[in-house]
Amino acid sequence: MEVTIRDARPRDAEALAALIGQLGYPASADDVGRRVKRLSSSGTDRVVVAELGGEIVGLACLHTSLSLAYDEPAAKLSAIVVDELHRRRGIGEALVRQLEREAKRRGCCLLFLTTAGHRDDAHVFYERIGFEETGRRLAKPLR
Repeated sequence: MEVTIRDARPRDAEALAALIGQLGYPASADDVGRRVKRLSSSGTDRVVVAELGGEIVGLACLHTSLSLAYDEPAAKLSAIVVDELHRRRGIGEALVRQLEREAKRRGCCLLFLTTAGHRDDAHVFYERIGFEETGRRLAKPLR
């Protein structure tokens, strides 16, 4: 089956809440639906989901902002998770690539993320797809 990446919708909230819970951030479907709606209308954020066979199996969120450190905006991969039953199938990479294209489209010069120190598997994944450790965050130049 081929993975499909699309924008998240408030009606995806139940599946998204379950995924966020896997990251250790429990939230109700109502809360997540409200957040998706708010992020989708912000103009600086984008939330996407990965679907496999009609089932939501991953999500990622991008936030762009102006910075004092750079002339161009910077983009933060503010959330990414793939369902634990669907990992190591290229879904996470597809989510990141979609948001990397979005960051470039928005004129961003950098895509970065923060990650918990105990997420060793995630660190290996991030470095494999081009992020570099820069102190307490990982960054990837987009140019």
